[in-house]
Amino acid sequence: MTQCGSISNLSLFLVIVIFGAALGGCRGMTSEKPPIHLNPNMDTQPKYTAQRESGFFADGAAMRTPPEGTVARGQLRENLALFTGKDEHGSYVTSIPISMNEADRQRGTERYIIYCTPCHGVSGDGKGNIMKYNYPIPPTSFHEERINELADGALYEVIADGIRNMPSYKEQIPVEDRWRIVSHVRELQRIGPPAHADSTSTQQ
Repeated sequence: MTQCGSISNLSLFLVIVIFGAALGGCRGMTSEKPPIHLNPNMDTQPKYTAQRESGFFADGAAMRTPPEGTVARGQLRENLALFTGKDEHGSYVTSIPISMNEADRQRGTERYIIYCTPCHGVSGDGKGNIMKYNYPIPPTSFHEERINELADGALYEVIADGIRNMPSYKEQIPVEDRWRIVSHVRELQRIGPPAHADSTSTQQ
C-alpha cells in the first residue's frame, strides 16, 4: 500500500470518528420554544372524542346512536341453529348443524378434555377430579337416559349458557368448538359407561 493510500484511509477514519463524536454529543436540550412540526396540519384534527359536545348535531351530542338494524362486527348471527342450538320455531335442533371431519372430532375430544373432564370425567360418567374433593353436587353422567335423549341443540345450550350449578362457557369456548364437544359427548354415549359408573343417579 502506498503512503498516499495510507494517508487517505487515515483521513477517512478521522472524519468518521469526528462525525460520530459530533452525533453522540447531540443530546438536545430543554427549550421554551414550540417544537418544530414538519406537517403542522396534523397537530389538530377535526374529530370528536367520546362524550364531547357537538355544535353540528341538533341534540348537541357527538356520540350518535347507530342506525336501526346495525350489527357489531362479528356479531351477525343469521344461522340460528349454529349460534343458539334452536330453529326458527324455538325448538332444539336434533343434529349438529356443521359437518364433522376427523380433525373436528379430534378437536372436540381435546376441548372436552380441557373443559369438561374436571367435572364429568374422561368417560363422561360424572366422576371427574372434582369429586376427589367431596364436591357436594355430583356432576351429571352423560350416560343417564335423560341425557341420552336430549337433542344436540340442548347439549349445545348447556355448554353456552350453563345450567344450575354448571357455569356458562360461552366466553371460553367458541361456537363451533361447542358443537365439536357435543359430537364428542355423543361418541362417549355410543361407547357406553365404564363398568364402575352408576348411570341411574339423579344429578345436575
